[in-house]
Amino acid sequence: MSYPMKLIPATVEAVWGGTRLMDGKWNKKGVGANIAESWELACHEKGESMIVNGEFSSRKLSGVLLDNPDFLGKKGKEFSFFPILVKLIDSKDNLSIQVHPNDEYAMRVEGEYGKTEMWYIVDAKKGGGVYCGFKEPISKEQLAKALAEGKITDYLNFIEVKKGDCLFIPAGTVHAICGGILLCEVQQNSSITYRLYDYDRVDGNGNKRQLHIDKAIEVTDTSKVVKANENSEKIDENTLMLASCKYFTASEITCNEEYTFEVDEDSFVSLTVVDGSGAIMANGSCITLDLGDTVFLPAGLGKVDIYGNLKAISARV
Repeated sequence: MSYPMKLIPATVEAVWGGTRLMDGKWNKKGVGANIAESWELACHEKGESMIVNGEFSSRKLSGVLLDNPDFLGKKGKEFSFFPILVKLIDSKDNLSIQVHPNDEYAMRVEGEYGKTEMWYIVDAKKGGGVYCGFKEPISKEQLAKALAEGKITDYLNFIEVKKGDCLFIPAGTVHAICGGILLCEVQQNSSITYRLYDYDRVDGNGNKRQLHIDKAIEVTDTSKVVKANENSEKIDENTLMLASCKYFTASEITCNEEYTFEVDEDSFVSLTVVDGSGAIMANGSCITLDLGDTVFLPAGLGKVDIYGNLKAISARV
């Protein structure tokens, strides 16, 4: 049976992670001192979403999709892997300066697909921001020299962000989330990250985290400069398209009392509530949607009604 499936995420602790997702407002359950990442829609060996309602309750989403491939939709079935990973990320401290490879490099070197992603800012402290691309194009030799001298941040493009901003980050773009940011990330279903710089931090055992300088320099696009909101497009009064590429389309959905849309046979749709609350009804099934909830809507589900006052980030292929 096809119906809206509410998901429980996998969670990740990290040295830079915060505790906001663990409080009563977001109500995520972590296994450590913090929740740096909550993997909301995840079919990955390092983290899997669980279904908590209906016929498939207590099952992993990946297993349900294996048994019901039509839930992926025509576009979803074109991929040899589940194409999308959706996260909530809480950065109490700065993340490492990092870069992700493209598909060609990642498959050749790591045996996994690359990583293009999109960030939607859920909350940001005053003056908070992200590093994304360079202030101006530089050479790989300049990049290597800056890293050797510990001066990489002097060359990076810092973007002050506020609630509702979004950034599209193609593979090869050097980037980092800075402290005080809560965001929703829609990305390719990949975990490959190359760290260029980590502020000389150490873990609980006094060890620095591994850097990947040579690989990072090799895959970095040194000409890339990224701006906030440069890819967003208003589709209608309820829908703002945030980013679209061959891997995913991410949108901001706003519901003021009632909103209706269709989930066609081309692709599944996920919704992650980033503000407010409400309920969703489809195919005779109705479930509540609270802040931080994520729901998986199988391809071909048809008419979907949302009630309440909320904003959600939708993702589809």
